[in-house]
Amino acid sequence: MSALSQAQRSKGDTFLQEGENTLKKSTWFASSTERKYEDAAESFTKAANAYKVGGCHDEAGNAYQRAAELYKDKLKSLGEASKCLSDAGACLKKSNPTEAVGCYRSAVTLLCDAGRLNQAAKLSKEIAEIFENDGAASDDGSGGDAVTAAIASYQQAAELFEMEQAKSQASNCLQKVAELSSGALDPPELLRAAEIYESLGRQCLESNLLKYNAKTHFLNGIMCHLANGDSIGASQALGRFDSLDYTFVDSREGKFAKQLVECVEQFDPEGFATVCFEYDRISKLDPWKTSMLVKIKRSIEDSTGDGGGDDDDLDLT
Repeated sequence: MSALSQAQRSKGDTFLQEGENTLKKSTWFASSTERKYEDAAESFTKAANAYKVGGCHDEAGNAYQRAAELYKDKLKSLGEASKCLSDAGACLKKSNPTEAVGCYRSAVTLLCDAGRLNQAAKLSKEIAEIFENDGAASDDGSGGDAVTAAIASYQQAAELFEMEQAKSQASNCLQKVAELSSGALDPPELLRAAEIYESLGRQCLESNLLKYNAKTHFLNGIMCHLANGDSIGASQALGRFDSLDYTFVDSREGKFAKQLVECVEQFDPEGFATVCFEYDRISKLDPWKTSMLVKIKRSIEDSTGDGGGDDDDLDLT
């Protein structure tokens, strides 16, 4: 431990003890009792700040939580309580992601109660990112895994952003819901993802700035239908998207989508590999699209009885 870290830990210990000693003081009047809790909360916050500077993340998180308890239960200051809980989560996510999620969720509840929905949405997104990236175990009693918890938190964030008319942030969160539902969830919820992508595409068409993004969402939706083994649903979606966006049919995304549908309908694995190769040459396939194409390839092989390929690989050669 560096000299700075040692000095900050010592300073944090001192402030923490000051806070505990303040709480032990006897008071006779309501005003003095309130002042006692205010002073103790301030000491705990100072302790947390010192620990944070010293890199003592667990100690900082715990001290922020002590301050939050006083602000919430004794001083009825929801704003200060939510700030301390948010700060606690920011410290703990580096060392204890699961406990950080608990702090963030408590902060979200307080922020929603106070009508600060934009901040609540940002923290809900933060929770989702912890589940997605750190794989923190779900502790909500639902028995769900990290992917399920991430999807639920992204969905909550999207709804909160929508309430605040923050449509761009809401769309980004919904895109994560679709991506995880179709690509990471086991078993995948491909129909849900297809519906989300179609909705996102329709929203893009309402904006001159975003209308060119609609093609990507429409392609993703069609790929979800095909990965779900529903070529009829994919063909119907293709027809809807052609009527919604007259530029889709002649776009790279539109042509690729039509070729994929035709290959599935004709049970043509060789043609499928060829169109994927040609698309990948110009527009590099991202991991999500690759995973969907692997699912589609598997459905073609299942239909033709050719299951000899590698189910986890998309052979574009």
